[in-house]
Amino acid sequence: MPGIDDPDEIDVIAEDVDGNALLSIVQRGAWSADGSERGRLKRKLRTYLRYALTGQMVNTHPSLRGRPVVIALMYEEPPPQALLDYWRRRGEAAARDGVTLTTKALGDTVWRA
Repeated sequence: MPGIDDPDEIDVIAEDVDGNALLSIVQRGAWSADGSERGRLKRKLRTYLRYALTGQMVNTHPSLRGRPVVIALMYEEPPPQALLDYWRRRGEAAARDGVTLTTKALGDTVWRA
């Protein structure tokens, strides 16, 4: 899975249990203590927002047309507080475009095919 080390790739596209279009950024392993992943996370989020908001997502997955979009930052280990703060601030801005940002531990996730 690409994760934030490949900011130009979409990691997971699915429909969640609530019927939302769910785009997941998956971070495996530990985060650096200095928050050096922030730049890659910012770039990855821009990729996801562009994918969701410019019509690319529904062109690729027509069944997601008209669905609310949720972008989830999913992780094995919790991100540093600075990254969580960034995600929250970006979530406020993304909400104006109708996109919800959320976070979730991978251990709390049930994947269905």
